[in-house]
Amino acid sequence: MDGSSNRQDDGAGVVLQSPEGDKIECMVRLDFPTTNNEAEYEVLIAGLDLPKVVRAANMVNHYDSQVVTNQVNGDYECKGEKMKRYLEQAKRRVNELQAKIVQIPRGENEQADCLAKAALAEYMMTPDKVLSFIQLSPLIDVVDVQEIGSKGNWTTPLISYLKDGTLPDGKEATRKLKVQSARFVLIKDILYKRGFT
Repeated sequence: MDGSSNRQDDGAGVVLQSPEGDKIECMVRLDFPTTNNEAEYEVLIAGLDLPKVVRAANMVNHYDSQVVTNQVNGDYECKGEKMKRYLEQAKRRVNELQAKIVQIPRGENEQADCLAKAALAEYMMTPDKVLSFIQLSPLIDVVDVQEIGSKGNWTTPLISYLKDGTLPDGKEATRKLKVQSARFVLIKDILYKRGFT
């Protein structure tokens, strides 16, 4: 996992590998202002959420951020309210997944670094078989999350379709929903808009 930052945007790259060698690669553009450490926590939290989608019971997380790795492992103190919220969310996910966070040298994280930098491009060019998302708000900001299932919410039919295949009445409404759904993905009941390919 790796986070990357420039003046306009931040990007994240995640490479999941099963014990059998199967890989899932993911790049995420963070479309909101962050500091470098916030971007590193965003990628860690996203990287801890993705294994749940494939029903992983536990994982070892190789990460090149010395600060974040040591804060999550309890070796460094975390300062600032926002950073403490990031740490709390990361630790909760680590415990749920029985994950182990191991720091690796930056040079051993080239694949995730390339994905993070590619996510920063003006037009995100997504290589084949790489998931890509544009994240519109921080994963720690509960205030920015819309309640799933609330009446009159444009996302409700979309989420119902992505979650359990529920289609609306009428051919035209069904067609529109299917076209719209191709631009989104649902991970852990959070709706993400896909990046451009």
